[in-house]
Amino acid sequence: MAICQKTEEATFSCHQSKRSRQLGYGAILLATFLYGGNVIAGRLVAPLVPPIAMSAVRGILGLIILLPFAWKEPHKPRLQDLPYLAIVGFLGISVAYGTFAWSMQDSPAINAAIIIATFPAVTLVLLALGWHEKPSCYQIIGIIIAFTGLALVSSEGSLERILTLRFHASDLILLVNVIAVSLSNILVQKMMQRYPAIITSTWSLFFGTIFLLPGGLWEVFHQGWYLPWMGWLLLIYMGCIIAGLALLLNFEAINRLGCGPVAMFNNLTPLFAIALAALILKEKLAWYHALGIILALGGVLISLWQHHPEKKTV
Repeated sequence: MAICQKTEEATFSCHQSKRSRQLGYGAILLATFLYGGNVIAGRLVAPLVPPIAMSAVRGILGLIILLPFAWKEPHKPRLQDLPYLAIVGFLGISVAYGTFAWSMQDSPAINAAIIIATFPAVTLVLLALGWHEKPSCYQIIGIIIAFTGLALVSSEGSLERILTLRFHASDLILLVNVIAVSLSNILVQKMMQRYPAIITSTWSLFFGTIFLLPGGLWEVFHQGWYLPWMGWLLLIYMGCIIAGLALLLNFEAINRLGCGPVAMFNNLTPLFAIALAALILKEKLAWYHALGIILALGGVLISLWQHHPEKKTV
């Protein structure tokens, strides 16, 4: 009788774990889809307004969405955890949003796409160096395949464009963005063991926005601020949807899957951006888009293979 009860408990635990992973995959898929739209919106809005001010407004709009839900959550963060959440917010919001807005003004599209595509590799390197988590063969192969697909799309299928690619000083800003987001995703896992995603995302966004406000106000007073109504619609999307909903989904996925698998899904962001550009901006798709999408998706699936123990044979 006891053996049967233990077997039932193990089966229930297995189903719960599988269900949790499925919810995690759903959360990060939706988040990457929303981030795909963020790339398009960022390219349109960034040249119009000061970067730090734009980032601060994004944070404020995101807090408007998250605060009502966080207020109802009974698990409030402890005082000793606030400095840790402030570090996560500084890296994942202040540095990440500021460098994204700044780089979108100067970095060529192909440079930006290739640098952003290094996000999964950077995350795994940081995990290996700082947390002694060695990447598996599946992860390494998946990263190489996915990166090849994204490089193919970014270069528009031209080997010559890859060989003659020149990086500029402004591209270092985007590399800082990649490193900051990777560190933020790694560090937030510790807080995920204590608090739900709504708490970690809201407090991280709160601290990140606070750090951005002085620089944003200085930019507005010295450089001014003018944004047409269409720009405001895009900025509201970048704030309420990306800084609010997408951040929450990203943290929820990290809680359920870990930052390594979540990082691999970053490869889908430019693919969703391409799909949205074709749908909204009526841009034409070419053969290299199809091949690049296949390679990127294949790389993501291969890298996640070891996260499905139920597929292993006994």
